[in-house]
Amino acid sequence: MADQIGVAPRDLLVERFPKWTLPHWCIIITAASFLLLIFLPDGRLNEFEVSSGSEAVLVARSLAANGTFSDPFATLKTGPTAHVAPVYPFLYSLVLRAFGTGHSALQVGWACNVFCFALQMGLLPLLSSRLQVGILPGIVAGLLGTLSLHSPIDTRWEPFLAGLLLLLAFLATERSLATRSRPATIAAGAFWGFSILTNPVLIVLLVGWPLCWICAHSPQERAKCIRRSVVIAGFALLIVAPWMARNYGRFGTFIFVRDNFGLELYTSNNPCAAPSIRENIESGCHARTHPNPNAAVAAQLATAGEVSFNRAKRREAFAWIAAHPSAFLSLTMRRFRLFWLPDLDHVWQATLVWLITLLSLLGLWTMARERFAAAGLMATAWILFPLIYYAIQFEPRYRYPIFWTMLLPAGCALVRIWQMQLLFRRSPRSFPAS
Repeated sequence: MADQIGVAPRDLLVERFPKWTLPHWCIIITAASFLLLIFLPDGRLNEFEVSSGSEAVLVARSLAANGTFSDPFATLKTGPTAHVAPVYPFLYSLVLRAFGTGHSALQVGWACNVFCFALQMGLLPLLSSRLQVGILPGIVAGLLGTLSLHSPIDTRWEPFLAGLLLLLAFLATERSLATRSRPATIAAGAFWGFSILTNPVLIVLLVGWPLCWICAHSPQERAKCIRRSVVIAGFALLIVAPWMARNYGRFGTFIFVRDNFGLELYTSNNPCAAPSIRENIESGCHARTHPNPNAAVAAQLATAGEVSFNRAKRREAFAWIAAHPSAFLSLTMRRFRLFWLPDLDHVWQATLVWLITLLSLLGLWTMARERFAAAGLMATAWILFPLIYYAIQFEPRYRYPIFWTMLLPAGCALVRIWQMQLLFRRSPRSFPAS
């Protein structure tokens, strides 16, 4: 990146502990995070058998039992589906085939999710080093992220895997554009492809981040950066293409990875809708509008077909939004607030997460003064990724694919505050004569 080309700044942590290399710090933070997560309330395994209520896990059960990517709803078997993205159900089905559906399979799936999040935290020192803000902010960010865990680590959902794949895609893309390494380019394309097949919303960052890198390069280097970005995107789409071909062959229409947007938009924007999934479950609105808890709605989906059902629900949602713009605006603003300042079970937990959000803003300002391109990359994730989640009912797990982009600026802010405190203590003080 243009503002980072040249000699890297001194890293005081490396100078103080010269025998501790970057891989040492990454391994230590990964191990410490894994051990801490085991004992944190939201990290512990609190279930006794594989879930029968999560759409992704139900599809994994179908894959393990019948070899079919189908039946995502608990109330009724609705046949082949594109309701969920494929990577997590496929991986989970391997666990179920090897260990069954009892407690052993649950433990293995839980341990894999814990490791995905712990490895994210362990890679943050590498990320902070690559962005040339020093290793210490990454170490602080990893510990901060571990201690602020606010979405239960269970086996039902994919956000921890999605976050890890996105971080690996970021690191590989940065390496490819910085060194023009062919293996890094191939790895970047692969990580992007599997990231999108885990959470298709991440495709917005496949567009947004390369634009940031291209703008950060000098005019003489931009053409090469554009070519390499196109190659990375091409590899990613090459990995996604077989799944899109499967969807077209199965449903007779173009579906980009998954097709549940119409249903989710309707369950989030209707006469009984509240901003969060929890509120909608408690009020009964979710049970009235979603096929997973409602057999009658699932029967409508099975009769109409998944694609037609989702299109009808999308039309209903848009009609309600057009008829009730003030209510939709209110829901959107409240979902915006929940995404950045979520309501959580415990006051201390919410306080810590809110503090991280505020620290991340301070850290972004600090990064922008010294490493503007790095700050631009983090800000781009904050702007683009949550857009779709402002339109649908909120759940804390939606934050986790980009949570590491908040943690690193927060770590930078804490390190800078600590450095300023040390500087203040060491500075000579003068007192006026009496």
